[in-house]
Amino acid sequence: MKQILGLPLYHVHNVCEHLIPNLQNSIEKLQEEKQDWDRQRSKLSIYTKDGQHKFQTKQDPMEGVEGWKELRSNIKDHVMNFYELLHPIDTNFQQGPDTILREELRKFWHNYAWYSYFDENDSYSWHSHGQYYLIATYYVRADEEHAPLQFKSPMSDMYTAWAVGTKSVNLEETIQPKTGDLMIWPAWLEHQIPAVDTNLLNHSSIKDVNKYNAKRISITNGYVKPHAQFLHTQRKRNE
Repeated sequence: MKQILGLPLYHVHNVCEHLIPNLQNSIEKLQEEKQDWDRQRSKLSIYTKDGQHKFQTKQDPMEGVEGWKELRSNIKDHVMNFYELLHPIDTNFQQGPDTILREELRKFWHNYAWYSYFDENDSYSWHSHGQYYLIATYYVRADEEHAPLQFKSPMSDMYTAWAVGTKSVNLEETIQPKTGDLMIWPAWLEHQIPAVDTNLLNHSSIKDVNKYNAKRISITNGYVKPHAQFLHTQRKRNE
């Protein structure tokens, strides 16, 4: 675990490298089936062709992705490692709800997952995933020419609004992920995939702009808030 902007970030390399060829090939095949789709809907696996959200229609956005089941289990192990680092418990002293909840999360922690398939013209503006507790993103393909991931301190907008005459402050951090990287962070932390420079699009040839040899592919996992998971488990037991 390391610190960015004074906040915890879990970043490990070379995770499940043996799964990468199957992950890449199966996602490429799934994308070939979307040739006539609207581009905004096709690049995120959470949407159907007509724009419905798969979580609402109870469809699995990861259906057809080979190797996902094994990768998901591995990511869960890293998520629990991060959780332990964030919330250490002295088990000889603390024997209460926190300990019970942790045991339940080890057994099962509900999460939603989807993949993104981005070319060099795609971007994702500043956003967070406040409905979740942790976000875990795995990079199926991330080369040097691909767009990085940027994080923004929660103090950035507050300081900009407060300081007289200040348009922006340098409270951002950029990380260039590599294929096989896994990053986990608090879901409320704002992040973005920056857009290609407008001048590059306006004044360069198609060949210059179309610089990706292969698309940037990532898999995002949103882990629900622990108290929601705990309540869900209790309801199941009472049914």
